[in-house]
Amino acid sequence: MPPPIRCLIADDDPSSQDVLSKYVDRHADLDTVGVCEDGIEAANILREKAVDLILLDVEMPEMSGLELVESLSDPPAIVMVTGHEEYAVEAFEVDVVDYLVKPVRYGRFLTAIERVSERLGPTAHDEPEEPNAEEPAAEEPAAEEAAESPHLADTSAEHVFLKDGRRLIRVALKDIQWIKAQGDYMLVQAESDRYMINSTMKELEEKLPSGQFIRVHRSHIVRIDQIKDIEDTTLIIDGKMLPIGPSYQDDLIERIQTL
Repeated sequence: MPPPIRCLIADDDPSSQDVLSKYVDRHADLDTVGVCEDGIEAANILREKAVDLILLDVEMPEMSGLELVESLSDPPAIVMVTGHEEYAVEAFEVDVVDYLVKPVRYGRFLTAIERVSERLGPTAHDEPEEPNAEEPAAEEPAAEEAAESPHLADTSAEHVFLKDGRRLIRVALKDIQWIKAQGDYMLVQAESDRYMINSTMKELEEKLPSGQFIRVHRSHIVRIDQIKDIEDTTLIIDGKMLPIGPSYQDDLIERIQTL
């Protein structure tokens, strides 16, 4: 049986500290090694104790959660916990595992812990993971599963409406470069902006025209004419390296060759 995941709770809200502490105590695979209320105190604990996971509030006095993560050369797994959805884009830019919005439900907390366990792997306490700034390892679907995935919508529309929190934002399809699944959110990278939307991959597939977009990975959709280079299992769009899943590789090559 693997050792428990060592958790540090960093949140300046006492009620949130209590909730997260109870959730950690309730989970057999988690162990609390510290509770603090600001980023500086969290940084001190990280120097003194081994920590596998930080349950980290975004807004804290002295040093924010985002500032703490950016200051760490080799951070543990991070799950952001905040009352504000608008920080989601910034959070995923620093490669957090998940993003929980207060009040945190226990079921949603369990989902985040499952993602942490997948990221850490069975030997996380013994050997540090190889850093991967682009993409955490993700299990590829079987070939038949990929074949059954819904095709992208075939439409001549020039714009799509994306739900960003309570807003609906009109985005030109020609401006979208790539889309990445991030937990319960989808990160949409456009030429001049990016959006963190609450949607599923399937919902976006149904909105995007198949002649312009293609799914290249379990967690990625790209605009075909934005692809600059393809090498083995990666492609490049505007200097960004994105993964190509084995189950999607043949379809991508076939589509590229018909352009």
